[in-house]
Amino acid sequence: MKRWHFLLWPVIAIVSWLVSRYNFLFFHSLVELTAIVAAGILVTIAIVARGKNNLVTRIGTLYGVVMIIDVLHTLSYKGMGVFPGWSSNQATQFWILGRAIEASGLALALLLPGRRDYNKKYLTVFLIAGFAGITAVSTGFFPDCFIEGVGLTSFKVSMEYLIIAVIALTIWLLYKSESEEIRPYRNYFMVALLLTAAGELAFTLYTDVYGFSNMLGHIFRLISYVVILQGVIYRSLKEPLDTIYSKMGRTLEEVMNIVSETTEIKDPYTGGHQKRVAQLACKIAEKMRLSPSNRESLRMAARLHDVGKLFVPTDIISKVTALNEIEYGFIKEHPGKSYELLKGIPFDGPVLDTILQHHERLDGSGYPCNLAGDDIIITARILAVADVVEAMLSNRPHRRAHSLNETLSEIKTNSGKLYDSQVVEACLSLFDGGFAFESDKE
Repeated sequence: MKRWHFLLWPVIAIVSWLVSRYNFLFFHSLVELTAIVAAGILVTIAIVARGKNNLVTRIGTLYGVVMIIDVLHTLSYKGMGVFPGWSSNQATQFWILGRAIEASGLALALLLPGRRDYNKKYLTVFLIAGFAGITAVSTGFFPDCFIEGVGLTSFKVSMEYLIIAVIALTIWLLYKSESEEIRPYRNYFMVALLLTAAGELAFTLYTDVYGFSNMLGHIFRLISYVVILQGVIYRSLKEPLDTIYSKMGRTLEEVMNIVSETTEIKDPYTGGHQKRVAQLACKIAEKMRLSPSNRESLRMAARLHDVGKLFVPTDIISKVTALNEIEYGFIKEHPGKSYELLKGIPFDGPVLDTILQHHERLDGSGYPCNLAGDDIIITARILAVADVVEAMLSNRPHRRAHSLNETLSEIKTNSGKLYDSQVVEACLSLFDGGFAFESDKE
């Protein structure tokens, strides 16, 4: 459980206390409405889950019943005036009925075997229990729980202690459980149950339904619902989404590796080129303090920037003499081919534009679109420098590798003309600091 979750509780408690001081009936209605909404969310999550997690399904079922009872408890509370002729007794009866069903339901959700066929039986049991309890309160057969001017009855106090005992059993079951369905929610529910037990203890002490002890119990109840929601929503919704995005990211990375390596199989003279360009480009971007999202887009673009060479004839790629104008025209098509090949992949950020523009130059002499100056995005300007540096330092069919001094002299001479001056400055700084490609270190 995150640290800020704990910091939220004192804020809830202080605000609740201030509201109760202003108007207790409003405070009570607000707390109960929050609990009802929370129960509704739990029901919704259970419906969405469709039995994929038995614990979530059972809790959603349970709180569907509890929610109905809590609505009746709220409407029958002293001062609401919804049920003429009823006293604080009926509201207290609904309260103890709801808590008894809630506590026993949580324990039973853990005790039942982790099989889906038990979920319908679980629902049936608590629907019957809820209906029978509501009928008993409405017809006067439910034992008295509160007497005006006297306070709580021995039945109500005894039931609170019994509920606390059931909660203690549930906490023990949670602690001992090794179920994969239960483990993700364990800490949240243990904290929520401890808060619920503290609330039930407070509810054994009051003599006035508007008194401090009653207020304290409702604050504990409110915080316990917040904790349950944090647990169920975080584990049931956020984490699976994070997992989905993580798996998508890994899949995209694998596809990127396959495509990159396929390109280099066709052009063995540039084996590892895209990987090394990515290393240098990312270091330059880091030096220039680009945002993490732009650095990631640049990394992906660098790993894939030459895939369009798959469409260039092999005899041109591997030619040992200088290319003629027609042959060079084929080479100049590869950024556009790369863009067309990859445009169906849902990249985040300017990955495709970076690939398309990586051979553009500041003076407009580049290709394929003859862009100039600020029309070229920063990630493409970085990739352009990294690409030139790595290519010059590597052997090619028609020439031997240039020296480091020759390579750095090329980008330094053309800084501000062909290449972005800030990018060149960052690149030179890296090599002055001892940068070397990983493959060169091995």
